[in-house]
Amino acid sequence: MEYATLAAVYRSVEATQADTEKTAALADLFRDAGDLLPVVVRLARGKVYPRYAATDLGVSSSLTQAAVEKATGVDANRIEEWWKETGDLGAAAERAVAERTQRTLASTPLTVERVHDTLRELAEYEGAGSQERKVDAVAGLVSDADPAEARFVVRTALGHLRIGVGDGTVRDALATAFEVPVDAVERAHQLTNDVALVAETARDEGEAGLHELDVELFRPAEAMLARAADDLEAGLADVGTGDTAYLEVKYDGARVQLHKDGDDVRVFTRRMEDVTAQFPDAVEAIRAGVDTDRCILDGELVGYDPDTGDPVAFQRFSKRIKRKYGVEELAAEIPVTLHLFDCLHDGNSLLDKPLAARLDRLDALIDPIPGDIERARHLTPDGPDAAETFYREALSAGHEGVMCKNPEAAYTPGRRVDTMAKVKPTMEPLDLVVTRAKYSEGRRSEQLGRLYLACYDADRDALREVGRLSTGYTDEELAALTERLEPLIRERDGRDVDLDPEVVLEAEYEEIQESTEYGSGYALRFPRFLGVREDLAPTDADTHERVERLYEEQR
Repeated sequence: MEYATLAAVYRSVEATQADTEKTAALADLFRDAGDLLPVVVRLARGKVYPRYAATDLGVSSSLTQAAVEKATGVDANRIEEWWKETGDLGAAAERAVAERTQRTLASTPLTVERVHDTLRELAEYEGAGSQERKVDAVAGLVSDADPAEARFVVRTALGHLRIGVGDGTVRDALATAFEVPVDAVERAHQLTNDVALVAETARDEGEAGLHELDVELFRPAEAMLARAADDLEAGLADVGTGDTAYLEVKYDGARVQLHKDGDDVRVFTRRMEDVTAQFPDAVEAIRAGVDTDRCILDGELVGYDPDTGDPVAFQRFSKRIKRKYGVEELAAEIPVTLHLFDCLHDGNSLLDKPLAARLDRLDALIDPIPGDIERARHLTPDGPDAAETFYREALSAGHEGVMCKNPEAAYTPGRRVDTMAKVKPTMEPLDLVVTRAKYSEGRRSEQLGRLYLACYDADRDALREVGRLSTGYTDEELAALTERLEPLIRERDGRDVDLDPEVVLEAEYEEIQESTEYGSGYALRFPRFLGVREDLAPTDADTHERVERLYEEQR
């Protein structure tokens, strides 16, 4: 397949705001992809590896800019000027190719296979000269690209395709293309997190094949998620436990899924990121404290102060999630305890088993090591007073609250379920998505210091803004945020920019007010930055329903 064919689909999808038109265009593409289906379906999301692969192409904006300069002969300053105009290096590459001053004597038309394979190979370049090799590889693609192709080659290399296609669009397109139920595609993807596998299964084996897909070692499933309850009484009532209530401490750490096959251990975050290298202490704890060869466990990694034994704030602990260097030193500074609360696989899938049975397996598999690997603290209370005491003790110990669970419930990946509720004090900080931003004034004029925040509306599958944040960060934090956000700029209007909604922040505030200024109908009063939630995806942000409930509770 010529890459021009794929680029034409990208262009048509980017040009429409209608979800039905995006879905139809991708469905046609998938249906006609033939043997290239796994490649094409990944490229539709701007990816060349599965979501959970511990693979970083290592392509920065500066590297890509250098590649465009090398391929086109256009001066770097002009490329950077075009880039700043739109906030889109892909658009700058498109313009550079259209105005290039040098051409190869005989260019070779790009194919989908070549673009895909070349970009995958970038992750394998290591050591001396690796950056130059990456520049040459990307430049080679841009040299043979027409302007429209260059736009999308560069965006894919940077990991931000920016055509308005999310997992839901790809899901609907696969269902349409291969005439299978949307729910079956969604469930298969939640279990495997491999859209290429799901696509081939849907095409070749239909609905029956999708239902056969299950959780497997080293291929993480999406986490089952809890609904927020107004208070402890409501939480117990919401999960329908009756007289068989089950409570666990809700920790303020990182939700992780642990996969073990002999001594081979991997740690995945809730966002499917492989953070095994960042947590060698957790890996050793699993090897020492889990008495089975093969299993998949669900738990929470919590950072503790080595001097006091108190849990540290997530903002401090989150440094460990992104740390690439000096891992051992940071592990000594912020040691972790792995608190386990579910067993998804013990050589066979346990997802359809009730929680009580999964917990029995968990107890049989682990040999707790205090401070390293432990069962999440839990209680089956004999009445409301015991439940309330457990809740207050969790808060006093510095934890977030408690989880209420139905012991008869199966494990449902990727869903907020009615059989599990989280109970925390009201007016706690909110986790919100950055959707827009504006450059600050004065000494911070080069920084994106005014950030528009949005909650997630699950009913609409959309983000709805709840206010603008401009305080709470240090100069260093703001500089790091700006560096993180600028590659996500979609459109620029003067000092205002629209962003790809990928970064989730934690913000505190004084109160929630009604407002017609923001799409949610609410506005946070005096929001302040607390930190970046590295462990959360945009759809994991606090919900519009939650914002509404907090507003009502404060009245």
